[in-house]
Amino acid sequence: MTASPPATPRELRCLIVEDQVMFLQLLRSMLEAMPGLEVVATATRQAEAIALCSGDDPPDLLILDLALPDGDGLAVAHTLATARPDSKVVVLSGQASSFVCPAWLQPLIVGVVDKTSAFAQLTQVLERCLPQNPEPLTPRQQEIYGLIGQGLTNKEIARATDLSVATVETHRKAIAQKLGVSGAELVRQASLRSRLEAVEG
Repeated sequence: MTASPPATPRELRCLIVEDQVMFLQLLRSMLEAMPGLEVVATATRQAEAIALCSGDDPPDLLILDLALPDGDGLAVAHTLATARPDSKVVVLSGQASSFVCPAWLQPLIVGVVDKTSAFAQLTQVLERCLPQNPEPLTPRQQEIYGLIGQGLTNKEIARATDLSVATVETHRKAIAQKLGVSGAELVRQASLRSRLEAVEG
C-alpha cells in the first residue's frame, strides 16, 4: 500500500486593519512576500473590518491597529473571536507598551507589536505562527539584506562590510534560498523592508 504524501499546510488568510494608508501599503507588500501567509483583505476603518470578520469566511489572522478613525480596534478582534474562535490576532500599535490585553482576547493573541519597530517584531511574531517557518537570517545576512535594500551592489556591500565580493555573493545566495526568492524579487523585498523601516523611523 502506497502511503499518501503529507498534506501541505494551508496558508494563513490574513486581514490587515490599519488606518495609515502608506504604512498599510508597505505592510501588505511585506506580508505578501512571506511564505505561508496570504493577505486576503485590508481595512482602514472599524466598520469595514467588522464586516470582513463577520462574513462567511473570516480570516485566520488579524493584524490589528487599535486606534481607528471610527472606533476601537478591539471591537474588530471581538467580532473575529466570535466568528472564528481559533483565529490569531497580532496587535500593532504605537501604544504597545501600555496595552493591557483583555481576558477574552488572550487565547487568540500571538503578539503585541510596537509600530516604531514593526518590521523586526512583526516578522518574529508571524514566524512563530505560520505553518512553514523559514530559517531565520543570521546577523551578517540581515546586515547584507539591509544593504541590498538600500540599492548597493555586491562590490559596494563588500566595501561596506569589509568582506570579499565572493563572500557577499555566497551570503546573497544563502539569503535568497532562505527567503525562497532570487534576483529581482530579492531586491524588491529588501527594498520594501528598507522603505518600511524608513517610515517607522
